[in-house]
Amino acid sequence: MKNCFSKVIFTVLIFCSFAAHAQMFSGLMPPSKQRGVLTYTGSIQPDTTFNSTDGKASLNRGTVITSVPVYKTEKESYGVSMLGHWMDLYPDQAAMPDLYQFDVGLTYTRMVDEKAYWALNGNFGSASDKPFKDPSVDTIGGNFFYIDPVDETGSWVYLVNYSNNRPILNGIPLPGFAYMYTPSKTFRGTFGAPFATIYWEFVDRWSLNFFTLIPWVIKTSVDYSIAGPMKASLGLDFSQSTYYLYGRANRKERLFYDEKRVYVGFKTPLSMQFMTEVEAGYSFDRRYFQDENYDISPKNAIHLGTSPYLKLQLTSLF
Repeated sequence: MKNCFSKVIFTVLIFCSFAAHAQMFSGLMPPSKQRGVLTYTGSIQPDTTFNSTDGKASLNRGTVITSVPVYKTEKESYGVSMLGHWMDLYPDQAAMPDLYQFDVGLTYTRMVDEKAYWALNGNFGSASDKPFKDPSVDTIGGNFFYIDPVDETGSWVYLVNYSNNRPILNGIPLPGFAYMYTPSKTFRGTFGAPFATIYWEFVDRWSLNFFTLIPWVIKTSVDYSIAGPMKASLGLDFSQSTYYLYGRANRKERLFYDEKRVYVGFKTPLSMQFMTEVEAGYSFDRRYFQDENYDISPKNAIHLGTSPYLKLQLTSLF
């Protein structure tokens, strides 16, 4: 029972830390263990340079996401999730518009027997400079999970994912699998495709955290436990955002925003239901480019240079 509870908390922390991909992980907990989550993440990058005409701007980003089980029993649950995300350039720049993403999702989870369960979720929204202007900027996605516990320390996860706004292999249903392994309080891991996570307390007070959504998202950090759950971090973050620009000639073409971050951070729970995390560091290799699919070396990229950044994340569990 203790290891099962650890898996639940581990999944909740994944949800909180990677809010931009939260719909993909909705339903990964048994119905009776699901909790409401509300997360706000905001960051500012003051030094954003396009060219001599546009000058410098501040790139401000924010994300609000919530997932709420509106009905749950020991056997089944119904949940609703919502996401709002914005990238605001101030002052406005001719080279790039402000960008937004809005999303609403529904999840149904059902126990098969005392241990195994499955979940089905779908989401609809828009990611664009002019969200919901017409169907060409709308987004749709869905996931099916089957979670089959092997014993107290391990579970198999099988999944199928569909999205019309995926960085690669867009618009194709993709199967996946993973093995969730929780042998002790010092090690927890999920290994598979297209995602993997690791928490490893390799020395007393020191731990490694790693997350990847293959191949377009990587976040890793080395954490030091200052006192109890209060931790300091040194980390690296590599991620992308994708949008459909309104009025584009090629309907399959999307706008990609790439960036990498190195940072120091501090995170601590303020109570049993409320957590906070602060990061400060440098954002580099920032670029915009337009293409049908993600390109590791785009030829038409607009580079934004390097900027210090400050980020705040607040999470409430209920």
